[in-house]
Amino acid sequence: MKKFKSIFFISIVFFIGGACLWPAGPAWAKAKKYILIGSTQTASSHYAYAVAATKVINKYVPEVNASVVETGASVDNVKRMRAGQLDIGGIVTDKVMYEAWKGMGMWKNMATPDLRMLWAYTQSIDYYIVREDSGVNKLEDLEGKKFNPGMRGSSTEATTKEIFGILGIKPDYHVGGTTDAVAAIKDGRIAGYIKTGVGLQLDASTLDVMTLTKIRLISMTPEQVKKVKAAIPYLPFFIVPPGGIKAMPKQPEYHSWGMVVCGVAMKAFPEDLIYKMVKAILKGRDMIVAAFPAHAEMNVPKDTVEITMIPLHAGAYRAYKELGVKIPERAVPPEAKK
Repeated sequence: MKKFKSIFFISIVFFIGGACLWPAGPAWAKAKKYILIGSTQTASSHYAYAVAATKVINKYVPEVNASVVETGASVDNVKRMRAGQLDIGGIVTDKVMYEAWKGMGMWKNMATPDLRMLWAYTQSIDYYIVREDSGVNKLEDLEGKKFNPGMRGSSTEATTKEIFGILGIKPDYHVGGTTDAVAAIKDGRIAGYIKTGVGLQLDASTLDVMTLTKIRLISMTPEQVKKVKAAIPYLPFFIVPPGGIKAMPKQPEYHSWGMVVCGVAMKAFPEDLIYKMVKAILKGRDMIVAAFPAHAEMNVPKDTVEITMIPLHAGAYRAYKELGVKIPERAVPPEAKK
């Protein structure tokens, strides 16, 4: 028995010693950084973009292992970044980005001056979509009607409520996600919803609604646009020409607000990795366009520096500067000036 215990003890010693001496793996495995990229809900066409962009990053930046996280989109993404729950806000609108950086509106007590721009990936219009039998023919008709203002936690939700407040219209808000809103429109529980398009086209969730339900698009009037612009001068507006919506070729000219959708990070995120990620996004353009066709309309380096209202991340600044892009003073990160 004593002999058996001695052998057992020696075996344990050798096992522990061997484990300590055995190489832990190749050097690149130690250096690999696992990151989380906040996106949106899976029912949105923008989720396909987030997945494609993440695949591109993993393909061309071997130092990272990136994963997509389903979230409530823009507002939710920035809040989670502030809490340290996300590394990259893969889907954040220019309005939310600017207000959070500046500490305006809902971000009054949550100013995020360390927020930095990475890239802009699309410009999209927001459509007011209602059932044809809802009795809604103009925005004022939504007074007291059940209406989804955009997925919970998104920039669309926050901006829709802000705009209705400016216009003095009070819908009965049906708060929830896109999948829930689509189901509620189909079975008549709500009059409609507002949904960010894919560029100037209707997104997948709206096309889903149209398979069984007749819909109507409610355009903003010139007076409404003017009033909202006066209150939110940095909010972009779009005009879709007659016949410009492929799924509704008979639709007359359509006016509404919209957004530029971007990728953002905090300034503390390693500069070298952001530099490589930006280069990857540019290199993997075809892969992204295959999943999200509206991305083809963007000249990422040029559009990003022209659009951004906050500083670039130092890594993005370096990447765009190398490409010879003229970078305006407002986009130069303070940390790059030192």
